[in-house]
Amino acid sequence: MPYARVNGAHIYYRQQGSGPDLVLIHGAGGNHLAWWQQVAAFAPRYRVTTYDARGWGLSRGDMAVGRTTLGTDLLALLQHLGIERAHIVAQSMGGRAVAGLARLAPERIASLVLCGTTAGATNDRIRAMQQELREDRGGASLREQALAPGFEAEEPALALLYRQINALNPPRPRGLLGPPPPGYRGSMHELLSSLGVPILYVVGEYDAITPPEMIREAASLVSGARVHVIAGAGHSCYFERAAEWNAVVGAFLEAVERGNW
Repeated sequence: MPYARVNGAHIYYRQQGSGPDLVLIHGAGGNHLAWWQQVAAFAPRYRVTTYDARGWGLSRGDMAVGRTTLGTDLLALLQHLGIERAHIVAQSMGGRAVAGLARLAPERIASLVLCGTTAGATNDRIRAMQQELREDRGGASLREQALAPGFEAEEPALALLYRQINALNPPRPRGLLGPPPPGYRGSMHELLSSLGVPILYVVGEYDAITPPEMIREAASLVSGARVHVIAGAGHSCYFERAAEWNAVVGAFLEAVERGNW
């Protein structure tokens, strides 16, 4: 199986198709398999790289290293694969890998699609929204809010597949993906703005984890960023409404390649 032995970990990856590089970074509820609808759509035009984050899917490595390793692992994988510059698509947790890459190697980013994530672009209004959502959830798992209300009744087979893909992930340490330390007031918006690349935020209409109001606020902080809301979708809009998601992201990537964004 294709493993990159990098950064003290074994990172499982897949590459399909040919053309400009497109890297898809999954969220906490998925792994490389979650992108099956996107790989099929984009591989005819791009070299699509999917991978399992350390401790997800088939990738293994020390999990005590902390959340910043999501970024250092991504950079190490790009170096291993010889990817000098790529369109980067990040779902939810994947935004943390983007934040790391933007700090460490911004020159490798050709464009960004940020789906269900602020990628660290934040302010006090966003922090207040995040705290309110945490309080509303109480002890409920984020996994329970990954899909839109009613999606399971509408698409039972897809909902089952989503849960099965998630179930392939091994257990991870508690608190690994928790909120920043109390009092932290940092934000990525200035760094994201300084990249000088096209940035598209995509969010589901019924996203209960990073709702449209939060994403619009984050995008307003990032110079030139745009927002697209996927009607009827929840947090996993790339999975729930793949046809629209693929069309929107595909049009974005084509415009970037033509220099028309």
